[in-house]
Parts: sequence; structure tokens; C-alpha cells
Amino acid sequence: MLTKYVLQEMPLLTSLFFIFGVFIIYEILFDGVRSVLSLKEINIESGLLKAQLGIMYLSILLFGLQTLVVNRQTTWIFINFQIIALIFCAVFLDAPINYPIFIPIVLAFMIFNSAIFYWESWCFALTLFLFYYSLKYIKKKRTNSFPFIYYMLDGLFFGTILWGLARIKFSLNGAIIFQQVSYLIVFEIFVYSYIGFFIRDIRVKQTLYEFAHLDALTHVKNFAAFDNDIHFFFNQHQSNDINVAMIMFDIDHFKNINDHYGHLVGDKVLQQVADITQTVLNANDENINFYRTGGEEFNILLPNYKLSEIDSITQEVFTAINNSQFNFNNQTVDVSVSVGSSEIRENDLNSDEFFNRVDDALYQSKRNGRMRITKS
Repeated sequence: MLTKYVLQEMPLLTSLFFIFGVFIIYEILFDGVRSVLSLKEINIESGLLKAQLGIMYLSILLFGLQTLVVNRQTTWIFINFQIIALIFCAVFLDAPINYPIFIPIVLAFMIFNSAIFYWESWCFALTLFLFYYSLKYIKKKRTNSFPFIYYMLDGLFFGTILWGLARIKFSLNGAIIFQQVSYLIVFEIFVYSYIGFFIRDIRVKQTLYEFAHLDALTHVKNFAAFDNDIHFFFNQHQSNDINVAMIMFDIDHFKNINDHYGHLVGDKVLQQVADITQTVLNANDENINFYRTGGEEFNILLPNYKLSEIDSITQEVFTAINNSQFNFNNQTVDVSVSVGSSEIRENDLNSDEFFNRVDDALYQSKRNGRMRITKS
């Protein structure tokens, strides 16, 4: 009895709960698919998975809902949900503007509703495309904070156009249009508030993650991240037989730099060394992992590389640092590095044995006069 009353007399509240449920089910679905892929060791970039899964999920949902009213005079009843679905894709999923994907979906939807021969339906589809583009434009231009007001005004503008087209096509009276646009405003407030809260939560988690896993001075990964990753890659080597190599280097006579030029100059040397190394690594392979693991010590983990395959990368890093100019406050600082490298071997019992072998190679370079590379 109560349920029937709520459904019939409180459609706005019912719709809000429905939209909220759609969001929650998607989050559960996304986490489930991501967990399954992780267990099967299938690597898909999280943002790409989020967008592709979301588009499929919403497409199926929209077609499913539309079957309830297809070929009836009330086919307009889910227009607000179509608008919210578009907002969900553009703002929450951050799906790219991929016309080869969206155009067939829209055409299929029009054919499904027997609406392809109506000029109002084509105008409706064009308005949806423009609305989606405008949402992406706002998201791109307003990156510093969540542009709630801009989104609201944009949605109200295009929503009014869409409901105007619906009024012409379905001969709806002004009271229905006013009611549906009012509902749309409430839906937008709810949806954008939810998305804004979700984005703020992600940013907080990202900040905490960076604080825990990034070196504050050089902005490369820190020892905690290195410790996690070396264990992960060692396990990957054992379970999937992937090759993993490592390069370790530190700055020669770094204490003398601090003592002679001061710790501020020493910090700038560390930052420049990190920047040079990261540039070289990015130019070779963005999947290479770079860490500052100690005061002047840096490590590079190279998954899917044999020791024989990293010679050119090792030499590039070595040459780039040793041949760079380090000028601070009209002072030229001589900077060189010593390097050691190795790879995981079949007889390594754990990641510590791998690490110690690279560490020994580095100290062999230092014992032999520094500014050299030693492979082990």
C-alpha cells in the first residue's frame, strides 16, 4: 500500500531513489569486474574500463527502460533519465567524445523507438550531441574546482530545448513541460552533488596516496612504493615468468656537495637528477618505474626487460646525468653517478636477494673509482 502510494503520488522521490540505485549498482558492477580482471591478471587502464563499462551499462539500461513504453504515447517519459545518463557519461565517467561509438547507439535508439523519420527526433539527437560536447568543454576548462553552477546552467539550457522538442512532437501541454523541467533541475542538483562529492573523495584519496608513495622533494616514487613494487614484480616473475631488471645509482660524493654548497643546492641537485632520469625513462618506456629510495640513491625497476635489454637505457641515464650542467646561484656543481644493474634470476629465493645483487654491483662501481656502470 505504502509502496503503491509512493510510486503514484511521489514520482520525484521515486525517481531520485532510482537514479541513486543506478549509480550504486554501477559502482558495484565496476568493482566486481575490476576484481575479476585483477584475479585473471588482465591489465586494463582503470579510466578506460570505467568509461567502456559505463557506456555499455547505461545503453542496456536505457534500451531496457524504453521497452516499457515503446510505440506508446508516453515514450517521452524517460527523457530526463536520458539527460542524466549523458551527464553520467560526460562528467562522472569522463568518457571521450567518440562519435563512432555514440552515433550508432543513438541511431539504434531512434530506430527502436520508430522515431527515425521525425525531424524532431533528429533535432533531439543533435541537441544531445551538443549537450555532451558542452559538458566535456566545461570539464576541460574548469579543472581547478567542480563547476557546479556551470553544469547546472548548461543542463537547464539544453534540457529546456529537449523538452521543447518533446512538446512539439508529443503535443504535451505546458504544465507537463514545466513539471518535467522542474524535475530535471532537482535531478541535476542531486546528480552533480553526488558526482562532486565522489570527485572530492577521489582527490582526497589521491592526495593521501601521493603523500604515502611519492617523494616530497623530487616527486618520484619513494621507498614505500619501491618496496611494494619489487615484491609485486618478484611474485609476477615466479607466477608468470616475466623478466624483471633493476638499475640502481647514487650521486658520487653527495655529502661533499652538501658541505661545500649547502643543503639547498644539494636538494636542487637531487631534483634535477630526478627530472633528467624521468625524462630519459619516459622517452624509452612509460611503464618503467623510477624511485628515490634513499638520500642520494635512486632505483629503476624495469618489468618485462632482461639484463641484456637495458644496456641502452642504463647508458642513456648515465650519460645524461654525467653530461648535464648543474648551475645554481652562479655556481657550477660537478655531478656524476655510479650505477649498478642486474635482473631476477631463477635461483633467487626472494626479492631481497635480487636487491642485494644490484646493491653489490653499485658498490663495485664505487670501489672501482665511481662514475662507472657495473652489471651483475
